[in-house]
Amino acid sequence: MWGRITQIAEKLDDTFATEAGDDEVDEDDVSPSNISSQNDGDGWDEADDEDLNFDDEWGGDDDDDDGGEKEDNAADLTPPKEEILQENDQMAHLENGELMTHDDVNGHVDVRNTASGEEAPITTMVIDDDNNDRVVTVSAPGKALIAGGYLVLESPNPGVVIAAKGCKFHCTVTFRPTFGVAQTAASVPTNADLLPFDSSIPVDVYSPQFNQVYTYMLMYSRQKTDLRLELRKNNDESSASSSSSSSSSTIPRNKFIERTLLLCFGYLRMALGDRFHTCCSFQPNTSSSLAIKLRADNDFYSQLARFRERGLDPTPQNVHKLEPFLCPIDKANGGTAVNKTGLGSSAALVTSMVGSLLQFFGVVSLPNYKNECKESDNGLRISHNLAQICHCYAQGKVGSGFDVSSAVHGSHVYTRFSKDIIKSLLEEVDKINDADFEWLQLSASVAIELFDLVNDESNRWDCTVVPFTLPKGLEIIMADICGGSESPSMARKVLDWKKNRRGAGFLDDYFWKNLKRCNNKIASLLTQDFVSTPVVDGLDRDGTLILANRTAEQWKKPMPSSWHEFEGSSWYVAGKLLDLRIALIESRQNLKGMGKAAGVPIEPDAQTKLANATMKLPGVIAAGVPGAGGYDALFVLYVKGEETANGISDKVRDEIGELWKTLSDTGDDAVVCPLNARAAGYGGKNGLCVTDLDW
Repeated sequence: MWGRITQIAEKLDDTFATEAGDDEVDEDDVSPSNISSQNDGDGWDEADDEDLNFDDEWGGDDDDDDGGEKEDNAADLTPPKEEILQENDQMAHLENGELMTHDDVNGHVDVRNTASGEEAPITTMVIDDDNNDRVVTVSAPGKALIAGGYLVLESPNPGVVIAAKGCKFHCTVTFRPTFGVAQTAASVPTNADLLPFDSSIPVDVYSPQFNQVYTYMLMYSRQKTDLRLELRKNNDESSASSSSSSSSSTIPRNKFIERTLLLCFGYLRMALGDRFHTCCSFQPNTSSSLAIKLRADNDFYSQLARFRERGLDPTPQNVHKLEPFLCPIDKANGGTAVNKTGLGSSAALVTSMVGSLLQFFGVVSLPNYKNECKESDNGLRISHNLAQICHCYAQGKVGSGFDVSSAVHGSHVYTRFSKDIIKSLLEEVDKINDADFEWLQLSASVAIELFDLVNDESNRWDCTVVPFTLPKGLEIIMADICGGSESPSMARKVLDWKKNRRGAGFLDDYFWKNLKRCNNKIASLLTQDFVSTPVVDGLDRDGTLILANRTAEQWKKPMPSSWHEFEGSSWYVAGKLLDLRIALIESRQNLKGMGKAAGVPIEPDAQTKLANATMKLPGVIAAGVPGAGGYDALFVLYVKGEETANGISDKVRDEIGELWKTLSDTGDDAVVCPLNARAAGYGGKNGLCVTDLDW
């Protein structure tokens, strides 16, 4: 059996080397030829490829090929007052804890049946004087889809998604003085202004990394469940989010923020009933607003410019020297370009907003990053369902949802929900709102439908989650490569190929079918073999000392501590590593072949060269392009080496960084920058959780 495994491994390695050309990396080929995706303004738009969102829209005409209209560019707006947005650059960065143990992740979770027959009681925010300074922060991780790209859009094809430890979106909610000039009695909306609404509360959303504040007025009725979220014009002409002009074009619009707010408030209005007004009207003073602050860890955005500004080489150890929550705007491009790394920023943004608002108003109890809470399963289920709806509404499409699922649960194997579950609701919401209006609203009937769909007492949500956590001896490193590719456009071309050409010949259909087999194999290995006691114990014993110091070619040969093959020996563990390597290489081959058939650079030749060169290093299991592929990113799965820099990095990680630096220094355009993110586990602090990050 062992001989057969080594023969297959050698054949696959040779095949990929042949397809990529010479085994030696040609530095000219590593260049992405200046192909990148630069997002304007706030960095959250449909070009964020995390969900391969090329499914049919629920209404209206199709968007452009790039995946939809871009967010309005707010770069030339006057910045907010310095005292409002000034941040402490030395803010202590939140550590998200260590990986979960393997005993915590066994089993299969069906999202349809997570809740018990009885709903957990709603624990509404207690209203007393001690809540004057109530601050709630909820964080959601980014992700890397290492297997299942494109196919995850069709159930029951699995998507193997690893949550990113050290790469989270943080959303903080509290009451604060209203942004801009304090409202006077004359400027507060009257009942006549609000009809048919009789109550209102200002809502300010702060984005200090992008130097923006989004200002809204939430208007609602205490007798009915209708509500409206309206853009708020301030009297402060220096405000970033408004001007004295009545034109909405001067107010920055962000669909991911305002559409998430609309649906969250709609759900909260239904969940709290009469208590909604009590919670919203409880403010430290009459000029206060509900304040929301958004902060993203650096890994969501390219930091190459930050390294250059500080005179640092982009290495795994130097990544830790960057201050947290840096502004991702590339000033060299006129202050508007934002290069994203493809780790799922918009899904993490939406999910953290949903979780923080639900937690702040006491509708759910989410896990704490320090410990668990017994009500968290129901809270995660509600947060997941609402975040999926919000994210699809913001995108204008129903995607697979793996990115939101990972932001809620952490690392797992995912199968998607049926599109029809939320399609009719989104059509109804879209029907009563116009993109040109300065407000969004929910009718009572739509709010009721939303509430029922989120609570899901009839178990309509049919997505599934199979938890896994990489064993202690394995790790992942991600690379940012000169910005990002336009994945929505790529995905639409693959969709066109799948519909029109997939059945035209054996070869086209072969790629799709063979990817199913490869992806199922990868999922099986990570959820079964790599959580088994022999593999876990073998990696813990021999991973750093033996396996991390040998290449995959050397894993095929007997090792000093295992002259005899037995369950758990280093040779036995090496066999499992080679199984995973083979499956990931086959997945790469089929994705590359499918890309060629569809005319899409899913794994461009430059990425093939880079991945193959990386896979020759000691300790490296496999490398490849995550998610939809393209020129923007690379993931590497490896055996952890001996710790370096007081545990900041390890020997294998450093050697990978050195290779990438060498290729960057000798190449023409490509700069390969390692990211800080590691592999997170499943559940608790690894997914959506409450943290102690203050305002």
